[in-house]
Amino acid sequence: MDMMRAFLKGFGDHLLPDERDPAVSADPPPTSDSEPIEEAPPIKEAPIEMDGRVMNPVEFVRYVLSLEAPTPHPTRVFLHHTWRPTPETWQGSATMAAMKAYYEQQIWEDADGNKHEGWTAGPHLFIAQDGIWLFSDLRYDGVGVYGHNYRSRHIEMVGNYDEKLPSGAIMENTIVALGILHEWLGLDINDLSFHRDFSTKSCPGWAVQKDWVIPQVRSWIAAFRQANSQRLSALRRSLTTIVENQLVATNPNAALARAARDRGYLGALTHEIPMEIDDQPYLVQLFADALLVPVPKWQNVQTLREYEQEQMPNKEAKRSETAPPPTDPFDYQP
Repeated sequence: MDMMRAFLKGFGDHLLPDERDPAVSADPPPTSDSEPIEEAPPIKEAPIEMDGRVMNPVEFVRYVLSLEAPTPHPTRVFLHHTWRPTPETWQGSATMAAMKAYYEQQIWEDADGNKHEGWTAGPHLFIAQDGIWLFSDLRYDGVGVYGHNYRSRHIEMVGNYDEKLPSGAIMENTIVALGILHEWLGLDINDLSFHRDFSTKSCPGWAVQKDWVIPQVRSWIAAFRQANSQRLSALRRSLTTIVENQLVATNPNAALARAARDRGYLGALTHEIPMEIDDQPYLVQLFADALLVPVPKWQNVQTLREYEQEQMPNKEAKRSETAPPPTDPFDYQP
């Protein structure tokens, strides 16, 4: 129990405003000699909706790609370290539940001076040696950096990295999480943010430097893009092979044939047909397209091209309006 209390205090200190910020830590103005005004109790916020699942890297990538990218579009991903807990004191779901309880006890003040008890969200992910733990919903803003929670996502590496670098499964899982989030959101990994960029804190640890993290994530993104492209190309090649004996051979350099390839068609159903339309000569040719439907989700019919586009992250077609994000307990700076 003492260990858990120490963790909660240490982890909370790393998220709270900097003590050296006079706007935050200054003493309140002196009161008059008149009768003290009884302070209203804080407004109790609803419990945080914590996800609580843990995923391996493959499962997490698949999960992120299944989500619709949010609007307004997030502009920043933050990397953190927990300081406490460490990998040695991490207890999985028990630690996640303890952090949820801690957040729900925090007192904060809104722009109108009203006090509230309990944050509406926390960081989005906790990266531990046993997997990628989901805390706040990735579709919405969370809480992780004082004054900079609007349109941002927050990743916590479990451990204290002021004097040593993260390694092993924790670093491998972190690279995957950073890579797929930047791909999904269409963000440049070179714009990765650290907590300390907007704070006097060391987070994500003084030992962790961007010129060490970013190249590793960039390499992962390049490999992911190549593998995804090869997988989709293999699907198209397989379909083409299946139907090629039933299609009409074409000159691959012909204008219609080239245009058909660009549009994702599988091949020609007819030869070129000369026609005259409004006194203008034309060549017309019918081409085969492919429709796919997952069994038994018969209402989810797609063209092959639509399927391919859906498998690629950061596509405008995948973005849709979502509900407003949870209330940010701290004022943000646009």
